[in-house]
Amino acid sequence: MRKSLLLLLSVALVLVALVGCGPKVDTKTLIVGSPELSGNFIPGFGNNAYDVWVRNMILGHSTYATTPAGEIVLDETVVKNLTTEVDDAGNKTYTFTIHDDLKWNDGSPITAADYVFYILWYASPQWVEAGASSTVGEGLVGYRAYYSGQVDRFKGVKLIDDYTFSVTIDAAELPYFYETVYASFMPLPMAVWAPGATIDQNEDGAKIAGIDLKEATAAIAAGYRFAPTVSCGPFKFVSYENNAVTLVKNEHFKGTYDGKKPKLETVIIRSVNQATDVDQVINGEIDMVTGVIQGEKIEKAKADKNTVTHWYARNGFGGFFMHCDFGPTAVKEVRHALAYLMDRDEIIKNVLGGYGSVTNGHYGLAQWMYQENKAEIDALPHFSRDIAKANELLDQTEWRFEADGVTPFDPSKANAEGTYIRHNSKGEKLVINHFGTEDNTVTDNVELQLKANAPLAGIEFTLTRGDFDALLSHYYYAYELPEGERKYHTFNLASNFSVAYDPYYSFHSDWLGTWMNANQVNDPEIDRLTKAMRSLEPTQREEYSKLWLEFQKAYADYLPTIPLYSNQYYDIFSKHVKGMNTTPFADWSDIICDIYKE
Repeated sequence: MRKSLLLLLSVALVLVALVGCGPKVDTKTLIVGSPELSGNFIPGFGNNAYDVWVRNMILGHSTYATTPAGEIVLDETVVKNLTTEVDDAGNKTYTFTIHDDLKWNDGSPITAADYVFYILWYASPQWVEAGASSTVGEGLVGYRAYYSGQVDRFKGVKLIDDYTFSVTIDAAELPYFYETVYASFMPLPMAVWAPGATIDQNEDGAKIAGIDLKEATAAIAAGYRFAPTVSCGPFKFVSYENNAVTLVKNEHFKGTYDGKKPKLETVIIRSVNQATDVDQVINGEIDMVTGVIQGEKIEKAKADKNTVTHWYARNGFGGFFMHCDFGPTAVKEVRHALAYLMDRDEIIKNVLGGYGSVTNGHYGLAQWMYQENKAEIDALPHFSRDIAKANELLDQTEWRFEADGVTPFDPSKANAEGTYIRHNSKGEKLVINHFGTEDNTVTDNVELQLKANAPLAGIEFTLTRGDFDALLSHYYYAYELPEGERKYHTFNLASNFSVAYDPYYSFHSDWLGTWMNANQVNDPEIDRLTKAMRSLEPTQREEYSKLWLEFQKAYADYLPTIPLYSNQYYDIFSKHVKGMNTTPFADWSDIICDIYKE
């Protein structure tokens, strides 16, 4: 009896031990699954949202920060004192004194010279010549002369002492609805980016001295941008190898605007198959994936007891992006016709599974401007499949003939096999070449619909699949290709907006021929409205909202992108991950100091 009792007790102890153990959780390392990164980890080059995750974590200590609620605030962890002054000409000077205990991740001090260096470097014509684009310093006195290379000193930038510098906003750029953006600057490690450089200051402004700036910028663009090892954010870059970025905690990080420091030791961002990304979270191969939009994946995660979901309305949208300066999509009627060749509701049903809605413009459901103008925005043209309307629009273009270039195109002869295609008077076919990514349900649905519907309007539609980096290269930089080498007209992409929604940078003709105006939009009305929106006092919220609505109407008419959806974003993560309180204005990389594992 005693032996049996002892045996039962021993079995019970073993069972307790087994129950108490379970898989060991690495609480110091967070593994995040992502699509493929492009590897551009400093601002200035076309990037994807996943590169931005890295940048958010390694860059830091800007004069202004954005809260998870979407409010732009002075970062008092960085700025010890701020004064502003308006001179007789209406120019406004912001003078910043930074704290003297800010450090780079190598332990060296961050000084005011590093902030001034950032402005002078990013606004320099040499940086543009190295292949970068930037708006840093725009709005300050002397910007255009410095940016264009007319002078080598930036008049509106001043280094005062080791921990004090000032920037002066040009009166001609005021008012500006997002004024503090003109005074929001981060530091760059001058000693690393430009060894031997100094800031030379006189009454004509500041300049970078002691180096050949052309050689220095070219060197950073050619190599350092892919491995920025010295930084001041909460994490520091270690490597980008085997489709994974490894970051480790920056022990010298002073803290976020609200005083938080990293709880994790290591963060790994790993490119994973997008068809199985949520499965990998459920199986414990990775800790989380974010921004999930597919209903089937979301439902699968909700059903798993070891997986957590957190959602928020997207501050952005997904769409069918078009180049407005190249081939048939340079014609507005063609762009509108393509919109009538897609059933957007069907795409949303197939892709989002009920976790999103059709949009009619350049906005996201989380934007306050949309909330204030919802009724009128929802009343904008709701493009739906209408083959007759598409043909009617295309009959107004040069592609209104049969192959002989003379006989009018007859829509009744069009067929699903695509043997009857529109031509212009030169006998050239109406062809739309689309680029989409692999393992992408939006690409799948675009292909399904346009391969079926485009021939019925006399369009030959081709679709090429490639990796995301290749797509971005064709989308952002196709304007650089020699004549005859450019091929793609359309792309399926998604875009997220910053808190400072200023479409001037994306659509004004000032930025034609740069990657920033990637759609290559050139329209006087859009130029007028994007200028008017920004030329308001920060307090003129009602006026901004009205101009925003006008812009949305002009956008829907010009139609550089066919809006498909704005949706709910779902972050899907292991139950061991805590602090994932993301918002429309702060993704996981923005709140990395809140996140931990247990």
